[in-house]
Amino acid sequence: NHRWLNGLSSKMLEDVESSSSESTQQDEGVPVVAWESPEDLDPNVYVIIPHVEVKFSAGNGHLAAYEPSQRDMGSAHLLSWVHKKKVSPKNLITVDTDGDSMEPRIPSGSVVMLDKSINTLEQIQSGKVYAIRYGNELKIKRLSRRFDGALIIDSDNPQYQREIVEPDQLEHISVIGKYVSHTYDGEI
Repeated sequence: NHRWLNGLSSKMLEDVESSSSESTQQDEGVPVVAWESPEDLDPNVYVIIPHVEVKFSAGNGHLAAYEPSQRDMGSAHLLSWVHKKKVSPKNLITVDTDGDSMEPRIPSGSVVMLDKSINTLEQIQSGKVYAIRYGNELKIKRLSRRFDGALIIDSDNPQYQREIVEPDQLEHISVIGKYVSHTYDGEI
């Protein structure tokens, strides 16, 4: 029985950083791939990105749940697409999200791809989207640094207030990874 991989036929937001483009675009050249085992895929063409069962909340947050993925082993992506994103395949994971604080760009229920090599506050580029641990919660947010070192946490959904974490509170924040892309098929 073939396993149809999540998200490969769905719309992919090519650039969530672009505030001028609200519309999702079909990502060209990412076909749906059916496979029964990793050996079915040409390693020179495809990379399998592991799916990790961590619930990142883009809403009000909740405790992290780390579980091996029962739903799927991961998704197959074209190496050419990964290289175009300028990320190393070995650093990529995908996670499920819920919460509407990053809508309309990242719908609740999206599968988000993260570059886990970006995992320190020093690596943050202002205005980019990251997965963070905030105390005991996990969130997907847009981050910036203030001149005094404070962390500014923004949501794309205007219903959510900006949060500011003062420099002496930064030990409660850790970066899980940088947003690369997401898929959403509307069925989750």
